[in-house]
Amino acid sequence: MVEGLISVPQSEVALLLECGYLYMEMQKTREAEEIFNGVAALVPQSEIPIICLGNLFFSQGRFDRALKFQRDALKKNPESALAQAHAGEALLFLNKRADGKAALEKAVGMDPEGDAAIFANSLLDALAAGVI
Repeated sequence: MVEGLISVPQSEVALLLECGYLYMEMQKTREAEEIFNGVAALVPQSEIPIICLGNLFFSQGRFDRALKFQRDALKKNPESALAQAHAGEALLFLNKRADGKAALEKAVGMDPEGDAAIFANSLLDALAAGVI
């Protein structure tokens, strides 16, 4: 159960977030944003729906807005390696390479064996190869 405004099974929260990503993939950004905002209101202590909002704006090329949401997620949970990695990604695409690299390295240090580190390391590899 995820505690928030009401207790919600974690599987239902995950399903709602997946619906938001499905809308995002279908280019229905308004619907995706509504779902992510709804989940954020339902579980206000969680940074995950805020990260999802950042990813939505990143997918639209709105990197400043994406970075804002990742920073908001980090305010909610300063230990979120995932939010840190996505903040680094947004910084890279804002051509703030040194800041992006530092954020990605911090994400790796926060959870060296986690999925966020795998994501961050792939971005660091792309940066080193000159792809980004």
